Amino acid sequence: MTKPNSWSSREQSLLLLNAYLDNELDAASVLDVEQRLASDPALRVEHERLVQLRHALASQLAGERTSDDLRRRIAAIADTPRAPEAPPDNVVPFTKRPARVYGWQHMAAAAALAAVVAGVGTFGLVREDLGSSEIAAIVTDHRRALLAAAPFDIASSDRHTVKPWFDSKLALSPQVFDLSSAGFPLAGGRVEILDGKPVPVLVYQRRAHVISVVAAPRGGQEKTSEPSRVSTHDGYSVIEWHGRDFDYFAVSDLAEPELVEFVQLWRQEAGDR
Repeated sequence: MTKPNSWSSREQSLLLLNAYLDNELDAASVLDVEQRLASDPALRVEHERLVQLRHALASQLAGERTSDDLRRRIAAIADTPRAPEAPPDNVVPFTKRPARVYGWQHMAAAAALAAVVAGVGTFGLVREDLGSSEIAAIVTDHRRALLAAAPFDIASSDRHTVKPWFDSKLALSPQVFDLSSAGFPLAGGRVEILDGKPVPVLVYQRRAHVISVVAAPRGGQEKTSEPSRVSTHDGYSVIEWHGRDFDYFAVSDLAEPELVEFVQLWRQEAGDR
């Protein structure tokens, strides 16, 4: 059993909530977590998200028991073939072609081929699912940030404050631009967990709307002038593009033309021409 030593950051809160759900905390720490859940709406939202995620994984990954019928069929295949019975006297025999006998090498090759075909099909589906699940996770994190007391861990309109803050917490941090002159002021930054890894999120504002710019690290990637990709998920617009060392995702409930304008300005500042 372990005892939490700090609730000073969102990352620490996530670790403690997971430890709480795994029954890894001592009694005093469990009481502390439950008191905080009772008084902190944002923490309750995070707790509920983790509970739902665990239930979803359990339902998707639960093993299925092999049916008795399948077991019997496998056993029948494995049995040594019996000699054919002689036909009754009143049945005229007919000539059959010799049965083709497969050695274990042929069976192994066929099994390997089946595994390869199945693997290729699964890989294709996983790749498609990964793209959609990544967008879904980004939108979920954005919505959860909107439910919190503030959508950022550090509040600042000064890029010279936000950038060093990311540098102190992450191995790789993105460029930070001030777009207030164009009507998109920098509001701060936060750290989210995407695909099990901490990622930086820049927070901008447009009137009463919040724009989250998620920077997924892709070390060694060069910036590109490829056009941004626009999609929607649960009523939120998401714009994706590739930059130096990062894949970027801008998500907001802002009208799509304005979000497109924001991304164009951001990429111009970054030199993605």
